[in-house]
Amino acid sequence: MKEEIPLYRAHRLLTSGPVCLMTTRYKGEVNASLVPWCCPISLEPPLLAVALHSSRYVHDMLPRSQECVLNIPGRPHAEQALACGDREGADEERLRILGLTLESGQRVEVPWVDECLAHIECQLVDVLTPGDHSLYIWEVVGAWAETDAFRDYWLQPHDAEEMLPLHYLGGRQFCLMGPVIDLSAPPE
Repeated sequence: MKEEIPLYRAHRLLTSGPVCLMTTRYKGEVNASLVPWCCPISLEPPLLAVALHSSRYVHDMLPRSQECVLNIPGRPHAEQALACGDREGADEERLRILGLTLESGQRVEVPWVDECLAHIECQLVDVLTPGDHSLYIWEVVGAWAETDAFRDYWLQPHDAEEMLPLHYLGGRQFCLMGPVIDLSAPPE
């Protein structure tokens, strides 16, 4: 038996990718914001889409800064990532209080959150506003990841929960990836 899902919750059927802690910088002010709706949309050039509601502090900052870093936190920093979603704003002191360290970006003027497992540096390509969220299209200009967490895909290290990316389910609910199912070997 299948149960109908209300339309306002239908997006949660697709929402389970790694959550991102987006850092931006404009006029010297750095912001970190929890961004759960991110997805790849092109391999060549490498493009990503990020959906943000217009009420978010970072919404108006992005067209001015033209750059961001999508930092992918692991389980040990779930509470800090959520706090960045609850209390947005350009305030580096707030990040320090949360125990997050900013490191210089490699190809953009925006800092990384050093404690995160991976960092995707991006430059803004376009902004669309098809509904109550704006869709920011980003070109990936650089990407880095912890070697114990990622090699061509997210690894599943035994007894190393801290190396698993945090996935967003909706609301204040998150999860970690489960076992990998490898279908690369042909069936016998």
